[in-house]
Amino acid sequence: MRRSKLTLWEATAVGLGNIIGAGIFVMAGSAINLAGPGALLAFIVTAALAIGVGLNSAEMASAFPNVEGGVYSFAKLTLGDSVGFLVGLLRVVSYVIGGAAVALGFSGYLTSMGVPRYLTYPVSVALIVILSLLYRSGLKIASEFEKYLTSINVAGLVIFIAAGLLYSGPFKSSHFKPLLPHGLFGLIESSSLAFFAYSGFNTIATLTPSVENGERNVPKAIILSLSITTVIYILVVFTMLYIAPWQLYGTRPDPLSFALEEARAPYVVRLIVSSVALLSTFTVTLSMIIAGVRTLSQMAEDNVAPRRLAHGDWPLVIVTTATLASLALGNVETLGLVANFGVVFSYITTPIAVVVARRRGITGSFKAPLFPILQLLTIILSLLITSALGYNSLEIGAMTLIVGILIYEVHEEFNIIGRRRKVTADG
Repeated sequence: MRRSKLTLWEATAVGLGNIIGAGIFVMAGSAINLAGPGALLAFIVTAALAIGVGLNSAEMASAFPNVEGGVYSFAKLTLGDSVGFLVGLLRVVSYVIGGAAVALGFSGYLTSMGVPRYLTYPVSVALIVILSLLYRSGLKIASEFEKYLTSINVAGLVIFIAAGLLYSGPFKSSHFKPLLPHGLFGLIESSSLAFFAYSGFNTIATLTPSVENGERNVPKAIILSLSITTVIYILVVFTMLYIAPWQLYGTRPDPLSFALEEARAPYVVRLIVSSVALLSTFTVTLSMIIAGVRTLSQMAEDNVAPRRLAHGDWPLVIVTTATLASLALGNVETLGLVANFGVVFSYITTPIAVVVARRRGITGSFKAPLFPILQLLTIILSLLITSALGYNSLEIGAMTLIVGILIYEVHEEFNIIGRRRKVTADG
């Protein structure tokens, strides 16, 4: 008889599939640019935050097993419609800006294969438009590739690590000094950006009802998948620093291809790694568009956003237009930091939602450990990382919150007027 639930290792594999993707191919160079060799520590700091958020989300998924929407729904059900709306809106903004960042990564790796660099932005625009049209046509590219993409990504990263260490010559300790050239703030800022490379880790928390002994195995799967990912990421960053000094990476959208070029690796190796990066950035850009559209539609169905957004092409038009506009923000480093504001903000609400749910007596089969210490530490680390996201990120995030509050209040006012008219008509 076929098993209906996932084993621990299958759940871990799902976690790896949702974490390891375009982020590391696109953001590794910028993370090094911000912290120097300290980028090695940045990925550990980010993993610690991700584990805290993942365990809190696992508890919420256990308490609300039949709810879709993830952190947006958890915030709405525990903290109210207004907070839920803001979380959902910021998630949409994060998907939009993150999609633009990954699209730039796609263009960067394409230019590393011979396409003129001045076509970076036109190619990104074309990619976003084409993927939006493909999504509207119903072509399920992301789901078709999903079962193979994890293995392809890991294989590409392993090839990069092996080739980088093999062809770059002897170890040079100067490439790893000083550890923190920009001080502690540089480490925190790099951790803020590194969070982009962990995007998707929270999906595993929603699997609790679908995993054998979910209350025990999901937390293990979260820790295992994040630990394995962190080891791979640290090896990638170590290899990049082994190949070249940290000052050379800057904000390039194709850092792994650049590193292999510096190492004088054979063209076929660079072609393989760049091809894997292209496939990953292609599918993740599509996934970002899909996630943004679905979140917007879910908010409309929950009546915290205009109902007309629940159906038709409006959500896709809004997400596509906003993704294209986001390209104007600049390079992948800026886009990654701005995108992370909404992500980290939404994760701040998750431990708060756990506290509120427990006080209301809402619990499931799994409870996050070390209550309330874990929740408090998660909030503090999230706020610390938020503080280092940079001026552009904080400004756009604050503007989004203000505009979001205004939109929500206007929407609620129209709802009140509509209910009054209905009562009058019925009377």
